[in-house]
Amino acid sequence: MIKMILAAAALALAACGDNGGGGVMQEIERAEKADADAASQASGRSVEWLAETRAQAGVEALPSGLLIERRARGRNQALPRPTENATALVHYEGKLATGEVFDSSFARGEPAEFPLGAVVPGFAEAITQMRPGDEIVATFPMELGYGPEGRPPAIPPAAALQFRIILLAFQEPGGQTVQAPQ
Repeated sequence: MIKMILAAAALALAACGDNGGGGVMQEIERAEKADADAASQASGRSVEWLAETRAQAGVEALPSGLLIERRARGRNQALPRPTENATALVHYEGKLATGEVFDSSFARGEPAEFPLGAVVPGFAEAITQMRPGDEIVATFPMELGYGPEGRPPAIPPAAALQFRIILLAFQEPGGQTVQAPQ
Protein backbone atom coordinates (compact mmCIF):
# COMPACT_ATOMS: atom_id res chain seq x y z
CA MET A 1 0.00 0.00 0.00
CA ILE A 2 2.76 2.44 0.93
CA LYS A 3 4.66 1.53 -2.23
CA MET A 4 1.58 2.27 -4.33
CA ILE A 5 1.12 5.67 -2.68
CA LEU A 6 4.78 6.56 -3.13
CA ALA A 7 4.72 5.44 -6.76
CA ALA A 8 1.60 7.55 -7.39
CA ALA A 9 3.29 10.55 -5.76
CA ALA A 10 6.37 10.05 -7.95
CA LEU A 11 4.23 9.91 -11.08
CA ALA A 12 2.32 13.02 -10.05
CA LEU A 13 5.52 14.94 -9.41
CA ALA A 14 7.02 13.76 -12.68
CA ALA A 15 3.91 14.92 -14.52
CA CYS A 16 4.27 18.33 -12.88
CA GLY A 17 7.76 18.67 -14.29
CA ASP A 18 9.82 17.81 -11.21
CA ASN A 19 13.39 18.13 -12.43
CA GLY A 20 14.94 17.40 -9.07
CA GLY A 21 17.48 15.05 -10.54
CA GLY A 22 15.77 11.91 -9.24
CA GLY A 23 14.99 13.32 -5.79
CA VAL A 24 11.56 11.72 -5.70
CA MET A 25 12.92 8.36 -6.78
CA GLN A 26 15.65 8.60 -4.15
CA GLU A 27 12.99 9.28 -1.51
CA ILE A 28 11.00 6.26 -2.65
CA GLU A 29 14.13 4.09 -2.52
CA ARG A 30 14.99 5.42 0.96
CA ALA A 31 11.45 4.68 2.20
CA GLU A 32 11.53 1.16 0.74
CA LYS A 33 14.93 0.50 2.35
CA ALA A 34 13.68 1.78 5.71
CA ASP A 35 10.64 -0.54 5.47
CA ALA A 36 12.87 -3.50 4.57
CA ASP A 37 15.28 -2.72 7.44
CA ALA A 38 12.39 -2.48 9.93
CA ALA A 39 10.96 -5.79 8.71
CA SER A 40 14.36 -7.47 8.97
CA GLN A 41 14.88 -6.19 12.51
CA ALA A 42 11.39 -7.29 13.62
CA SER A 43 11.86 -10.67 11.98
CA GLY A 44 15.20 -11.25 13.73
CA ARG A 45 13.78 -10.36 17.16
CA SER A 46 10.71 -12.50 16.47
CA VAL A 47 12.85 -15.55 15.66
CA GLU A 48 14.81 -15.09 18.91
CA TRP A 49 11.61 -14.63 20.92
CA LEU A 50 10.03 -17.77 19.45
CA ALA A 51 13.16 -19.79 20.29
CA GLU A 52 13.22 -18.42 23.86
CA THR A 53 9.53 -19.21 24.33
CA ARG A 54 9.87 -22.72 22.87
CA ALA A 55 12.71 -23.45 25.35
CA GLN A 56 10.57 -22.58 28.39
CA ALA A 57 9.34 -25.43 30.57
CA GLY A 58 5.70 -26.32 29.99
CA VAL A 59 5.48 -24.86 26.48
CA GLU A 60 3.91 -27.19 23.93
CA ALA A 61 4.96 -26.77 20.28
CA LEU A 62 2.34 -27.70 17.68
CA PRO A 63 3.28 -28.74 14.13
CA SER A 64 2.04 -25.41 12.74
CA GLY A 65 4.57 -23.47 14.82
CA LEU A 66 2.03 -22.42 17.46
CA LEU A 67 3.50 -22.47 20.97
CA ILE A 68 1.08 -22.93 23.88
CA GLU A 69 1.68 -22.48 27.59
CA ARG A 70 -1.32 -23.62 29.63
CA ARG A 71 -1.81 -21.25 32.56
CA ALA A 72 -5.07 -22.60 33.99
CA ARG A 73 -7.56 -25.31 33.13
CA GLY A 74 -11.30 -24.74 33.23
CA ARG A 75 -13.30 -26.45 35.96
CA ASN A 76 -14.96 -28.88 33.55
CA GLN A 77 -12.45 -30.53 31.22
CA ALA A 78 -15.24 -32.77 29.86
CA LEU A 79 -16.58 -29.79 27.90
CA PRO A 80 -15.88 -29.86 24.16
CA ARG A 81 -13.33 -27.68 22.40
CA PRO A 82 -14.48 -25.24 19.73
CA THR A 83 -13.89 -25.95 16.07
CA GLU A 84 -12.60 -23.40 13.57
CA ASN A 85 -16.26 -22.73 12.65
CA ALA A 86 -17.21 -21.54 16.14
CA THR A 87 -17.84 -18.05 17.42
CA ALA A 88 -15.81 -17.49 20.61
CA LEU A 89 -16.19 -15.18 23.60
CA VAL A 90 -12.75 -14.47 25.02
CA HIS A 91 -10.68 -12.12 27.09
CA TYR A 92 -7.27 -11.56 25.53
CA GLU A 93 -4.14 -9.44 25.48
CA GLY A 94 -1.86 -9.29 22.44
CA LYS A 95 1.87 -8.48 22.68
CA LEU A 96 4.80 -8.02 20.36
CA ALA A 97 8.31 -9.41 20.89
CA THR A 98 9.23 -6.03 22.40
CA GLY A 99 6.70 -6.62 25.18
CA GLU A 100 4.46 -3.84 23.82
CA VAL A 101 0.75 -4.59 24.24
CA PHE A 102 -1.05 -3.77 20.99
CA ASP A 103 -4.59 -4.81 21.98
CA SER A 104 -6.35 -5.94 25.16
CA SER A 105 -9.93 -6.79 26.02
CA PHE A 106 -8.77 -6.88 29.65
CA ALA A 107 -7.83 -3.18 29.42
CA ARG A 108 -11.20 -2.38 27.83
CA GLY A 109 -12.95 -4.28 30.63
CA GLU A 110 -15.10 -6.19 28.17
CA PRO A 111 -14.59 -9.58 26.51
CA ALA A 112 -14.56 -9.83 22.72
CA GLU A 113 -16.73 -12.08 20.59
CA PHE A 114 -15.87 -13.10 17.04
CA PRO A 115 -16.03 -15.98 14.56
CA LEU A 116 -12.75 -17.88 14.55
CA GLY A 117 -12.69 -17.66 10.77
CA ALA A 118 -12.30 -13.87 11.08
CA VAL A 119 -9.08 -13.84 13.14
CA VAL A 120 -5.45 -14.63 12.31
CA PRO A 121 -4.72 -18.37 11.99
CA GLY A 122 -2.55 -18.61 15.14
CA PHE A 123 -5.22 -17.05 17.33
CA ALA A 124 -7.94 -19.30 15.90
CA GLU A 125 -5.80 -22.43 16.26
CA ALA A 126 -4.98 -21.53 19.87
CA ILE A 127 -8.67 -21.23 20.77
CA THR A 128 -9.43 -24.63 19.21
CA GLN A 129 -6.94 -26.10 21.72
CA MET A 130 -8.95 -24.77 24.68
CA ARG A 131 -12.05 -25.58 26.69
CA PRO A 132 -14.22 -22.92 28.33
CA GLY A 133 -12.47 -21.62 31.43
CA ASP A 134 -8.97 -22.45 30.13
CA GLU A 135 -6.29 -19.77 30.12
CA ILE A 136 -3.29 -20.04 27.82
CA VAL A 137 -0.46 -17.99 26.42
CA ALA A 138 -0.16 -18.58 22.66
CA THR A 139 2.95 -17.44 20.79
CA PHE A 140 3.25 -17.82 17.06
CA PRO A 141 5.36 -16.84 14.06
CA MET A 142 4.40 -14.24 11.48
CA GLU A 143 3.05 -16.95 9.17
CA LEU A 144 0.23 -17.56 11.66
CA GLY A 145 -0.24 -13.84 12.28
CA TYR A 146 -0.21 -10.89 9.90
CA GLY A 147 2.62 -12.21 7.71
CA PRO A 148 5.50 -10.25 6.20
CA GLU A 149 3.32 -7.15 5.75
CA GLY A 150 2.19 -6.86 9.37
CA ARG A 151 -0.61 -4.44 10.13
CA PRO A 152 1.06 -1.07 10.63
CA PRO A 153 1.17 0.90 12.77
CA ALA A 154 0.23 -1.55 15.56
CA ILE A 155 1.80 -4.72 14.11
CA PRO A 156 5.17 -4.31 12.38
CA PRO A 157 6.07 -6.37 9.31
CA ALA A 158 7.16 -9.97 9.98
CA ALA A 159 6.15 -9.82 13.66
CA ALA A 160 5.64 -12.86 15.86
CA LEU A 161 2.70 -12.39 18.21
CA GLN A 162 1.80 -13.54 21.71
CA PHE A 163 -1.68 -13.65 23.19
CA ARG A 164 -2.85 -14.36 26.70
CA ILE A 165 -6.32 -15.84 26.15
CA ILE A 166 -9.13 -16.93 28.46
CA LEU A 167 -11.92 -18.79 26.65
CA LEU A 168 -15.19 -17.83 28.33
CA ALA A 169 -17.66 -19.48 25.94
CA PHE A 170 -18.20 -20.53 22.34
CA GLN A 171 -21.00 -21.45 20.00
CA GLU A 172 -20.82 -23.69 16.97
CA PRO A 173 -23.00 -22.71 13.99
CA GLY A 174 -26.58 -23.65 14.87
CA GLY A 175 -25.52 -25.05 18.23
CA GLN A 176 -25.92 -24.27 21.89
CA THR A 177 -23.52 -21.95 23.72
CA VAL A 178 -20.87 -23.86 25.67
CA GLN A 179 -19.55 -21.86 28.59
CA ALA A 180 -17.29 -22.23 31.59
CA PRO A 181 -19.09 -23.29 34.77
CA GLN A 182 -19.73 -20.39 37.13
